[in-house]
Formats: sequence, structure tokens, C-alpha cells
Amino acid sequence: MMTPLYRGSVKDIYKDGDDLLFKYSNRYSVFDWGEMPNEIPQKGEALAALAGLFFDYLKEQGVDSHYIKQTEKDAITVREVSVLRPHWENGVYDYSVYGDQPTNCLVPLEVIFRILLGKGNSLEGRLKKNPTYLTELGLSKIPDSSIEFRPPLVECSTKLETTDRYLTREEIREMSIIHEAELEQVRRLTQDIALHLERLMSSFGVKLWDGKFEFAFGAKQNSGLRSLFLVDSIGPDELRLTYEGAPLSKEFLRQIYAPTSWYKAVAQAKDLAKERGTNNWKEICASELKEVPQELNREQIEMASLLYKALANEVAMAMHRPTPFEKEANLKIWRQKCGSLL
Repeated sequence: MMTPLYRGSVKDIYKDGDDLLFKYSNRYSVFDWGEMPNEIPQKGEALAALAGLFFDYLKEQGVDSHYIKQTEKDAITVREVSVLRPHWENGVYDYSVYGDQPTNCLVPLEVIFRILLGKGNSLEGRLKKNPTYLTELGLSKIPDSSIEFRPPLVECSTKLETTDRYLTREEIREMSIIHEAELEQVRRLTQDIALHLERLMSSFGVKLWDGKFEFAFGAKQNSGLRSLFLVDSIGPDELRLTYEGAPLSKEFLRQIYAPTSWYKAVAQAKDLAKERGTNNWKEICASELKEVPQELNREQIEMASLLYKALANEVAMAMHRPTPFEKEANLKIWRQKCGSLL
């Protein structure tokens, strides 16, 4: 019998013997809010299908991961890794739990790669505010949308905090969560995986702009360093994709919410929380600023559902696998229908 461990904004995690079951829901999340007011029909099935397909594809390229198999239409089974959460203490996060180099646990970093700079990317703005960060990234000038990063540009942010914050190498070093050689391996793995996925996507006309991965520490090797393997999930919630200029990822939902008053309040609430040294920005947004996310309308829900299903079908066909959804769920039809919403 499976034991529920965690209910996330998008997926639920169950203990299944020695492994974990990732059960994908039809829920969605944007801008760090967590669960949003609507559900997107068959999104969970599409995410499970995509995760299985992507992990299988990467295994063929020699990339190790926690993935075992797809066990249900909306679920995959993965190897279990521990999640060691930092403690919030005196206004800062304490990562001392990582001091003794634990194994078989999540690396507490979100690893972001960029091949192209998409609309709404945070990098340009951050570099304008802090030009010294150029040196950190090995750049000579602030890039614009004409730049293509080869190999992909890699950054790291926090993963287990209420609001993600980008980190420099020095900040990561001071946190004592990962050896420098292990961090370099994370960067190389991220670049390799990004290029593998770019080749797959381009085979059916989809452009990969950027994305994020998560890794876990494996066993210690003869070198004294720990092995690393890919964990969590891979899909349009983790990758920024476009098809014929239209956003074919969670960016589609972000663009729907970006013009709303709630989105503006989220940014204000995060600033207020930072000023006050607290991490409860959502409470500030809802209770103090009186803003919560609006519901999607029927057409927006239908187009979001078709997006996820069409992408799953296209990836399956590119890998010569059976398509998980009806043949009408394809990118050509989605692109024709979604134009009025963007």
C-alpha cells in the first residue's frame, strides 16, 4: 500500500516500497504561487508521458536519472532520494545539514540553463542592476535577444527556499553544500542535457530557449566526490519552448497572468517580505494587498490542455513511440487555435 508523503502544487509524491511514485495532477503553478484556482484537463497524463519519454531519451544518451518507469497514465516510479531542508533561523536559511557531505539526497540547487534569451527573462535586468555579475558568467557585455549561448549558459538558484534567489559561486561555496568539483560536474551535465533535448525538440520544429534541472548526490566515488544524477521531472513546466513563435510551455500560462493586477502584487509582496526579513510573501499578497490569482476562462483552459497533449504526442512520434493522446492533439492545430489568446 502506498503512503502519501507530499502534496505539491503540481504533483503528489507517494512512498511505494523502496521507491517513490510521482503522481501528476491537473493543477498548475506560476510565479512561485503554488496551486492556482483552475485545473487543466489531462495535464497530469501529459506530464507523466513527457517525463517518461524524456528520461528514456536521456538514458539513451548516457544520462543517469532516478527514473524507473511509467506505472500509470498520470504517474511515474522513481528511485527515492532524501530531501534535507535548510532551517529558517534568524532571518536566514541554515544549510549546515549538508556539512557532512550526505549521499542519496537532493542537491539543494535549481540549475538554470539558457541557450537563447526569451521574452521576460530575468538575466538582462539582473545584469543591468549588477554588472559585476558579468564576470561570474564569463560574459564581456550584457547580452540581448540576438545572443545564442554555445555552450548553454548555466546559473544556480536556491531550490528549497520560499522564494528562489540566484547564487554566485562564492555564495554557494559559503553555504558548504557542494564541493567545487561536484558543482563543475553539475554545470557540465546541465549543458550536455540541454543540448540533447535541443536536438530532440528541433527534430519536430520546436525551439528550446532555456530551462531548469535538479540533481541528486549519489554514492561517494574513489575520488572522494559524489556521483550525480538527474531527478525531479522534465517537461514544459521546466523548459521554455516555442513553436512557430508561440510559447509551448508554462510560459503560455505566465503570459496570460502577466498583465493582471495579481501579478504586479506578487512582485510587490516579495519586495515587502524581503524588506521585513520574512518569507511569508504570499500572505502579504493575499491578506495585505488583497490580491489572489484570477481563474482562467474556458478557452484558456482548453488551449492549455491541448498544449500539453500536443507536445506529448509530438515527442512520442519523434521517438517512434505510440502517441498517448488522440491524433487531433498536435502542434499545427494548437498553433492555429491559440493565436487569439497571446
